[in-house]
Amino acid sequence: MKIQYASDLHLEFAENGSYIKHNPLPVTGDILILAGDIGYLGDDNYCRHPFWDWAADSYQRVIACMGNHEFYKYSDVAAFGEGYCLEIRPNVHSYYNGIVQVEDTDIILSTLWGHIPLKEAYYTESVISDFRRILFGGELLTFADFNSECERCSAFIRKAVLESKAKHKVVVTHHVPSYRMQHPKFADSKANGAFTVELEDFIKNSDIEYWIYGHSHYNKDVQIGHTRCISNQLGYVFHNEHLTFDPEKFIEIP
Repeated sequence: MKIQYASDLHLEFAENGSYIKHNPLPVTGDILILAGDIGYLGDDNYCRHPFWDWAADSYQRVIACMGNHEFYKYSDVAAFGEGYCLEIRPNVHSYYNGIVQVEDTDIILSTLWGHIPLKEAYYTESVISDFRRILFGGELLTFADFNSECERCSAFIRKAVLESKAKHKVVVTHHVPSYRMQHPKFADSKANGAFTVELEDFIKNSDIEYWIYGHSHYNKDVQIGHTRCISNQLGYVFHNEHLTFDPEKFIEIP
């Protein structure tokens, strides 16, 4: 089984939408996995976007997890429970915390979020748009809510991996699961907790084969224990972040 993967297409922006329209992905996989930030979930045009028609016709299945930008039309994250699934097309689905079984492979999907240290909370809330664009329990998202969801999502992933009887395990998250994949230019940033949570020890001791991530707009593949952490983010075309995007990137599950 060949799994093509990508993330951070950001179709909510005209430049990105135009880029994907004129540069459609060459189909190299049976399944397409999208690790979040495809567009704004609260926008009525989200499910109507022609990208989904193309994807539904091009792949046997399209499996996505939700990124933070999916919630940027003031969606309430507290309303998304375990197993939440949005059917976009009959063979195209997006998950908050969900497990999809394909043949002898469990695909475990979660937004994940990051972990914001208390000493960096004020600064992070002031510079990251999540805290002005996302709701939690009817109010604007706070760093405490952000961390709480990270704990919930992390617990979901751990439990799903532990209980899985599948021969192969693939984890898909939007946020970055280790600082080993951090962009060097942000090494000293006080807002890194909005992008990353350190799960290296868990990954190292797991039997996960691949962990597909996004969010950082920085593509770096890293081996942690038996797990290959991989990314293929388009990023913002208007910032030239798409230059490291590989539209043909795929993995093969034997």
